[in-house]
Amino acid sequence: MKTISLAIDGLPFELTRLRVGGVYWVACADAGHADLFAAGVLAGSDALPLAVVAALGRPPASMVAPLTAEQGPARIRLYEAAVADLAPALRALPADLARCAGAHGTLCVVQVPAAALESLEGPHLAHWCRQLHDWASAGGHCVLLLCHGEAATLAPRLLPLNPLCSGVAQLYPHRGALQYLVHYWSNAEGVFAHRDFEARWSGVRLGVVADGDGAAAAALAHEGGDRFLYLAQADALEGAPPFSPAWRLFENWSALVGAALQAQAATVVLSIGENADVDALARIVFQLRSERGNGLKLVVREMQPCLRYADERLLLESGASLVAPANLPLARFLTLLETIQGQTWQGRLPDDPERLIRLHRPPDVGGIVTPAQFRQLAVELLDQGGGVVESAVLVLQPVAGVSPVQALQQLQMRRRGDFACMYAGQVWLFLFACRSDGVERALGNLFRLPWRELFDGYERQAGHDVAAMSAATGGFAAAPPQQMPPPEPAAPAPSWTAPRPIRLGGEG
Repeated sequence: MKTISLAIDGLPFELTRLRVGGVYWVACADAGHADLFAAGVLAGSDALPLAVVAALGRPPASMVAPLTAEQGPARIRLYEAAVADLAPALRALPADLARCAGAHGTLCVVQVPAAALESLEGPHLAHWCRQLHDWASAGGHCVLLLCHGEAATLAPRLLPLNPLCSGVAQLYPHRGALQYLVHYWSNAEGVFAHRDFEARWSGVRLGVVADGDGAAAAALAHEGGDRFLYLAQADALEGAPPFSPAWRLFENWSALVGAALQAQAATVVLSIGENADVDALARIVFQLRSERGNGLKLVVREMQPCLRYADERLLLESGASLVAPANLPLARFLTLLETIQGQTWQGRLPDDPERLIRLHRPPDVGGIVTPAQFRQLAVELLDQGGGVVESAVLVLQPVAGVSPVQALQQLQMRRRGDFACMYAGQVWLFLFACRSDGVERALGNLFRLPWRELFDGYERQAGHDVAAMSAATGGFAAAPPQQMPPPEPAAPAPSWTAPRPIRLGGEG
């Protein structure tokens, strides 16, 4: 078998090679990154006679679409497992690859949703990896598994299986930039562990970026200049006077930004008290970060509870160093300011702040929708988000005696971007910008009655589960008709009787 190498420009030579008979894992934030990663590997493998390109839960053609006619191995065989058959297809993957591959020396590039791996626990995952390892070793094949989705728990599960897995790496977004983290990697050059790089795409080629101006940033953090200067809105200090000559207070954003545009490493404190101001503040933070560089410490203090999870993420990815929550005592806030001194911002700004703002804004839809609308909206939002905002798709099973229509009558959705449908006797919810640790709190706010009295529980769904909605019951036509539940009748107004005077005690 010819030498196989990851097509990552600038990555040290020893971290690019894949050995014959090896099984390698690369976890990607989303399927789009996995497609490009696969295309890059295939484009650099034009000396191979055969490659198998497989995908579980989605078409594999997207991995070869970026290739020109001259790129890639001489022959490519595509293999796809339907969404509805994901779990059994995952268990059967070693046998299916053996049927698709040649007798010897085949490169197999396989996309696997991270959610599908949850069904393989403990010894089952080890047995599955051993099947792949033994087949690849016996036939001189090489298997590259591209896992996409929520893969935070994947590496801890694979690290103990290093005799069966030759390498584990991760490509993930971090503060507007991509990071390529090598957990461990083994090949003919040796064994290597825990190397982290900043990465960027150039077409289908992934490249890692050198540390760049790390020395200059360190020098900036330790030099004199304005690094001890604090430029702050007056209301961010709750009416307190300047604490020292190093503090300069301003009455509004406009005045503060004028001074901050002259700073290099100062601490700039901006306040916000209304959710309607989030987008404007994100543009200000982006302007300051893009024009004044990474040495500036940009801090946003929430004066009234007004920032949701998506708003905080937007501000941080627009260049903020810190977002301080409301109700934080002033003394604690000042302590937080001390913790960021000497630091430089480590993210990477997008080219267009408006696109970043759009990704963090909910769609102009909410309430009860049809199953077809639910699937279309949910799939679009999950795909276009690219992991920027974490949203939740939930399936709730009504308790015995409660129909889905009755359960939906208790639903009260106030936020844009939250919508629901009744499908296959269950209630499906899409909660925009809802983190895992906030699901149950959100359910408590969505239903008039306690949600645990209405449902037996909930299950989180991945993107491929939403895409499989129509297949689960043979099409949307089989699902119950979707109608907005009729509003509950208003309670009758209480009758009012005028008070009558009464006399206490005997006659006098």
